[in-house]
Amino acid sequence: MRPAINIWLIGAVFVAAGCADNSVAPVAPATPTALSPLAQVTSETSTDLWASIIKGETGPGSLYAIYVPRQWNGDVIYYGHGIRDALEPVTLGEDRDGFNVLRDQLGALGYALALSSFSENGYAIEDAIRRTHQLRGLFVSRFGQPEHSYLAGFSLGGLAVTALAEKYPKQYDGLVAICTPLGGTLAQLEYVVHVRALFDYFYPGILPGSASQPIPGYVIDQAKQLQIVAAVTANPLGLAVIASTAQTALEFTNQTELVTSLINALSYHARGADNVLSFTNGKFPVSNIGVTYSPRPGLILPPLTLPVLSGILAGVNAQITRFDSDRSAARWAEKNFTPSGDLQVPTITLHNRWDRLVPFFHEGMFAARVAAEGATDLLIQRANPAWGWGHCAVPNVDRIKAITDLSSWVETGVKPAS
Repeated sequence: MRPAINIWLIGAVFVAAGCADNSVAPVAPATPTALSPLAQVTSETSTDLWASIIKGETGPGSLYAIYVPRQWNGDVIYYGHGIRDALEPVTLGEDRDGFNVLRDQLGALGYALALSSFSENGYAIEDAIRRTHQLRGLFVSRFGQPEHSYLAGFSLGGLAVTALAEKYPKQYDGLVAICTPLGGTLAQLEYVVHVRALFDYFYPGILPGSASQPIPGYVIDQAKQLQIVAAVTANPLGLAVIASTAQTALEFTNQTELVTSLINALSYHARGADNVLSFTNGKFPVSNIGVTYSPRPGLILPPLTLPVLSGILAGVNAQITRFDSDRSAARWAEKNFTPSGDLQVPTITLHNRWDRLVPFFHEGMFAARVAAEGATDLLIQRANPAWGWGHCAVPNVDRIKAITDLSSWVETGVKPAS
């Protein structure tokens, strides 16, 4: 249960608001095992744990690594990494997302692993799908067909591997999606855009640009974070309304987490919405025309009450700046990628209940789509409240358990417990 929060006692706290992950119709090679003509091996080595470590490049600009343990059980896990800021250089990033620890623990259990960078950073979901699928051909060409092929992904990478499981269910045996925007790209974009729109309504002039016009390359730096903290401290009622509004479901268990989640959403808008425009020919994919900002079910922060909040939101709905989406841009966001819910392979999702970057509402949206498709028997969703607050704050032991439970499910046909 979320602890009671006195919104009037936010205080002047400094919040680190890193935007690192956060999630097209999947695009793949013409043949599942076809390799890019630019694919090459740049190094090959081994260790006490790994019989073979192969690293290489696949054009244009993406990097890959394949790890096969000495005691290989015949199964391979194709891994999709989380989002990287578009301003960062492209790297394989094995030290990110806790991957190197996960890799070695899974290797000790006998699993081979393969991962790839994307050709570019940012919300490159289309390329993430392509590069992750390409790993299958790279692996098979060297080590032959594995006994089982599993997909696992972290945040944006989780959305990419979900797309692969939906598009190629005969090539992959199961899926683990960790802290993934399973409601889809458009749902995640709508969340951060609505946060920015309400923030500008209650705190005008703090941030440059607007909800529908992000400033190219803008980063919310430490000085600006402190300015945001000062603004919500001086006017905590505005933040209380944002947190109590259904369209801006900030996740938190205390005051500091609330402010951090706000800054994370604003940072995601500053960097992510701007970056998405590079994939939509500069057209904006989100509209708030016809949106009625409404009370958040089950959460109204004191001193607000439902009547008071409803009155404030009536004023918001009458006065807030309205903006429309471009139809082609909205279509891109839907296609790149919105899971259909029509599961074809066993799927396990992990999501800490209070995720500061990819809110928990995504799990409910995904579950509803799966239920509508009659595929609930293929879905397990895990969200232990003990995992607490943060982005992908899922302990490594639970990530490992999800993968081994998935493997057991596939091999025995017996569905594990949620």
